[in-house]
Amino acid sequence: ASRSRHRLCSHLTPRGRGSSGMIDYILQQGRRDYWPHLDLVAPIHHAYAERHGCEYVVIRNAWPVCDWGGWDKLPLLIELTGRADTGWVFWLDADTLAVGDADPRAVMGDCLVGMARHKGHATSTTLNCGVLFMRACPQTHDWLTEVLTRQPGIPPWYEQDIMNELLEAPGWEDKVCELPHIWNSTVCLGHPQECEIRAWHGSGGPPEQRLAPMQAEIERRGL
Repeated sequence: ASRSRHRLCSHLTPRGRGSSGMIDYILQQGRRDYWPHLDLVAPIHHAYAERHGCEYVVIRNAWPVCDWGGWDKLPLLIELTGRADTGWVFWLDADTLAVGDADPRAVMGDCLVGMARHKGHATSTTLNCGVLFMRACPQTHDWLTEVLTRQPGIPPWYEQDIMNELLEAPGWEDKVCELPHIWNSTVCLGHPQECEIRAWHGSGGPPEQRLAPMQAEIERRGL
């Protein structure tokens, strides 16, 4: 456990703080098959983070949680939301692209967790964790910790249903923000092209199939 914690801390050392003394993070992570996607969006997301006074962190070699890669982000999120000097954590899947300029903090109000509602895998709809906004506090930290203890999902790589189930528990009333689709505008679901965050997750096939459409969108928007 100590070895894992050391690796996480070494990855997530911030370069600076905002005027409030709190650090807001935009976090992306992926295993090797998503490294080209991370390289593609990194300059855009770095500039986006700077405009909003956030720290942009990209992690390519997170400590592997298990054989399925989707869970690797959980220890990173737990680490950040447990820090006393963290304000917000904005998680973006490796196959997402921030294309707008609205402040993600403004949409959250007093909520602790924010996700957009999409078509579900095992249910008709679900809050989709491909774009996940979190206020750092004990309740959010404990929620993420409990999610991780319940792995694997059904199927094993699917952490999303566990997240949703725990957010339906008492104590989460009025603390979950259902983000408009513009914050997780997913191509394969026909969501609006004019948006804040465009996403290619859920389209199936190997990750490299999403790279060319992402590049084309960057060129179309002149980013």
